[in-house]
Amino acid sequence: MPSGRPRDEDARIRILGSVVELVASRAPGQVTINEIARAASVGKQTIYRWWPSKTAVVLDALVEGTMKATPFRATDDIRSDFERHLRSVAVLFASPTGSVIRELVADAQSDPQIADEFRDRFWAPRRELSLDRLRRGVDLGRVRDDLDLEVVLDAVYGPMWLRLLIGHLPVRASDATAIGDAVWPGIDTGGDFGPETR
Repeated sequence: MPSGRPRDEDARIRILGSVVELVASRAPGQVTINEIARAASVGKQTIYRWWPSKTAVVLDALVEGTMKATPFRATDDIRSDFERHLRSVAVLFASPTGSVIRELVADAQSDPQIADEFRDRFWAPRRELSLDRLRRGVDLGRVRDDLDLEVVLDAVYGPMWLRLLIGHLPVRASDATAIGDAVWPGIDTGGDFGPETR
């Protein structure tokens, strides 16, 4: 995220809002820094002072918007938290924002800089939130402590990403429970812990 004085916050909000509006109507690759600057009523140098590239500002706008759209509830019912999160991810992926994410992933295959920025700015912060919830589950004794948690996350979120990127099946929020039914028996400890027990 860009850093700056408090009075710069209005400009930052305008820039990120303009990016969201522009990429919603066209692919990210078709939006220019000059267009973003004009839409936000700032100079191009203001954008480059806070972001190293157009991809960086697009990804920061995407991160800010998607974090709000996919909040991660933090309770002691770990499975329920993940299912709620999966449903919000599915709604996001099925929206126009999903098309933006899909294009960025496609661009990342041939552009190492985009790949690095996508992982660092979009993927990593979201992944860390999910890892935190799994670690909490381990601490509570509800998630097995002998599992590779990175593999667990791939198993939980993989179906939604496959549907977004491959398109072999629709992205549906209603499938969050089915994914939980398929994956969770291999994750939980099998103890009777109250509300999470199925």
